[in-house]
Amino acid sequence: MKKLVIATMVFGAMSASALAVDAGTGKVHFSGSIITAPCSIAPGDENQEVPLGQISNTTLESGGMSSAQPFAIKLEGCTLNAKYKGTNEDGEEVELTYNNTVNVKFTGTEWVNSGNNTGLIQITGDGQGAGVKLMTVSGNKIDLNSSTTQNFVAGDNSLRFQAALQGVSGAQVNPGKFEATTNFVLSYN
Repeated sequence: MKKLVIATMVFGAMSASALAVDAGTGKVHFSGSIITAPCSIAPGDENQEVPLGQISNTTLESGGMSSAQPFAIKLEGCTLNAKYKGTNEDGEEVELTYNNTVNVKFTGTEWVNSGNNTGLIQITGDGQGAGVKLMTVSGNKIDLNSSTTQNFVAGDNSLRFQAALQGVSGAQVNPGKFEATTNFVLSYN
């Protein structure tokens, strides 16, 4: 009887290990960057996709504009009056204090029409004759390669903006898919 119990236990242990099959392996990679700033950019907000939709070419003719689509850059853990190390005009290292405002500068390739800057982001692809217009949440135009300033409070914040496709006066509007890219740079005062 003892031998039967031991044999059953050994067989049971072998069966359990035979059922524990490797069902797959993988690797998880973590990345990011440490920045000198009073706020962190929320994960995922450093790279965004803003769909502008399917816009009629007749809407864009003569400088017309599509409906604006909102987007935001979320800031986390903002600290008011945060201190940082900087240099003064004599090149000496000093402790400075941020004044709770952030400048947002959108950069990229600007659509130039007849030698004139439009302030719009140039589009690429089959769709032509328009550019992406960046705006504040209240609808004021933000020229590409220029800064706009917003205040921030302690904790989490959302820097809110809008984007729309705008036809360029005098340009031929050609139907087709398009893309445009802008980078943003935050600087704190």
